[in-house]
Amino acid sequence: MTRRRRKQISSKIKNKRVITGFAVAETANTLERTQISKYHTKGGHGFTAEDVHILSDRRRGKKVSVTGPGNSVNGPDRIVDGVPIQTKYFQTSRATIEAAFDSTTGQYRYTDQLLEIPKDQYNDALQMFREKIRQGKVPGITDPEQATQIIKRGEITYKQARNIARAGNIDSLVFDVKTQAVTSTYIFSISFAIDFARYKWNGDSTPAATRGAIFNGVAAGSTALITGVLTAQVLRTEVAAMGAITMQHGIKGVASTSVGRTIIHNIAAASLRKGVYGAAAVNHVAKLLRSNLITATIAFSVTTTPDIYHAAVARSVSWKQFTKNAAVNASGVAGGVGGWVAGAAAGGAIGSAVPVIGTVIGGVAGGIIGALAGSTVSSLGTKAIADRIVSDDVVYLGGLLEKAIGDLSYDFLFSEAEIEKLAPIVKKKVSARWFRQMYKAGPTDLDRQNFAYRQFESDCQKLAAQREKVYLPAPEEVVVQMKRLTNEATGPEILRRPSKFGVNRKATPDGHCTVKSIKTSNSRGHASRSYFTKRRLRLRKLAVMPLKGLESQTVTI
Repeated sequence: MTRRRRKQISSKIKNKRVITGFAVAETANTLERTQISKYHTKGGHGFTAEDVHILSDRRRGKKVSVTGPGNSVNGPDRIVDGVPIQTKYFQTSRATIEAAFDSTTGQYRYTDQLLEIPKDQYNDALQMFREKIRQGKVPGITDPEQATQIIKRGEITYKQARNIARAGNIDSLVFDVKTQAVTSTYIFSISFAIDFARYKWNGDSTPAATRGAIFNGVAAGSTALITGVLTAQVLRTEVAAMGAITMQHGIKGVASTSVGRTIIHNIAAASLRKGVYGAAAVNHVAKLLRSNLITATIAFSVTTTPDIYHAAVARSVSWKQFTKNAAVNASGVAGGVGGWVAGAAAGGAIGSAVPVIGTVIGGVAGGIIGALAGSTVSSLGTKAIADRIVSDDVVYLGGLLEKAIGDLSYDFLFSEAEIEKLAPIVKKKVSARWFRQMYKAGPTDLDRQNFAYRQFESDCQKLAAQREKVYLPAPEEVVVQMKRLTNEATGPEILRRPSKFGVNRKATPDGHCTVKSIKTSNSRGHASRSYFTKRRLRLRKLAVMPLKGLESQTVTI
C-alpha cells in the first residue's frame, strides 16, 4: 500500500477527532451560558423556567437579552424584543402571585414588566391578579381586565419545571436535546465545510464530496448532541457542584496576580460573550473548567464506545488498534479544551489592544481557532508517535488486500488495462465496514486474504467475460508457422542467441542444431518456475494500481 494511500485512509478519523475536541469546548460554553449550575438548588425549578423560556424565544427568532443573572433589585429576568419579563414559578397559583408583590407594602414589585407564570396556573392566577388590581395594589392599573396584558402564560407547567431541574427524566432529556441541538448544528456546519474541502482536494466530484461531507457532518453533530445531553444531566448533580467549588480554589490563586486576572477576564468574556470581571469572572471560569472536564470525559467515552464494541464483541478490530485509537481520541479531546482556553486568553488580549475588535470578539475568535488548532496538533502528534510503536489495522489489512488482488490478476491472466478497470470496483466496495469484515474473516492472514480474494473473484470473472472471443488458428496455419519457426531455429545465427531457459545448442556437421544440455534455474531443474514466479510478482506489482486509484476515498477502521 502506498504512503499516500495510508495517509488517505486515516484522514477521516483525524478530522473526526479534531471536530470532537472542538465540540467539547463549545458544548461546555453553551451549558455555562445557562443557569444549569443552579438547577440542583432548592429553587432550581425557577432557574430552569427562565432557561426554558429564553430558549423558546430564541428559537422563535426573537431578540433576547438575559438580565436576570445580574440580580438587580426588582429587575426583569429577560428582555424580549424590548419587552421586560419577570418569571415566577411556585408550587401554587397563590404562592406564584404573592411572590410578585412586596411582603411589606403589598404593592406589585415589577412595574412595567410582564409576569410569566406556570402554564397550568394561568386561569387561577389571572383571577387573583384581577383581585389585586381591584385592591389598588398594582400601580398605574385600575381596570381588572388589564390583568391579561400583564400575566403571561408560561411554556411549561410547574411540574415540568421541577422535572427539568432534575436528572434522569423525560422532561430534562427533551430540554437538553433542544438546548444542544443548536450546538450540534453548529458542529455539523463546521464538519461539513472541512470534509467537503478535503473530498474536493482528493479529487472527488461535487456530488460525491457533498454526500461524504453530509454523512461525516451528521456523525459529528450526533456525537456532539449525545455528549452535550449526557454532560447536562451530570451537571445537575451535587457532585458537579462540588467540582466547581474545588476549581474555584485554583482559579482564585491565578486571579491573585494582575496577569492572572486579565487571563481569567478574557476567558470569561469569550465564554459569555460579554465583559465579566471580578468574582463573577472567577466563578464562571471555575464552573467552565469543571464543565470542560466533565464534557471531555463523556466525549472520550462516547467516541471510544464503538471501538470497544468492535474489539470486544464484534472482534472486527484488534485490541492494539483500540488502544491506539483511545490514546489519540483522548489527546484530541484534551487538545481541543486546552486550545480553546489558551486561544480565548490570547485572543482576548489581542482584541483588547485593537479597539475595532475588542476583548469579547477577540476572545471568541481566539477560542475557536485555538480549539481547532489544539485538537489538530494534539491528535496528529499523538498518532505520529503511536504509528512508530504500532501500525494501524488498515495498513496491515491493506497489504493482504494487495496480495489477494495480485493473486486474482495472476489467476485470471489480467493485462494492465484490465487491472485498471478493476480500480473503480475496488474503490466502491472497500470501506470501514468492509475492512472490519475482513478482519473478522479468520484469525490468520491466509483467512483474511482469502476473504478479500472471494470478495473480488466474481468481479474479476465479469471483467474476464468482457474479453474478445479468441478462435484457434486452422491446422494448416499451425503447420506453416511451425515450419517457419523450424527454419529460423536451424539458421546459423541461432547459435549466437542467448537461450531464455539456458539451453546450450550444438551444430551438427549437416548444419542442424541439436540440444546438448539444459541449465536450470535451480538444482531441481525447474526452468519454467523462475519465469512464472517472475510473472506472478509482476502482476502483484500491477495489482497495486487499483489501490492507487482509491486515493480519493477515505477508509478508516
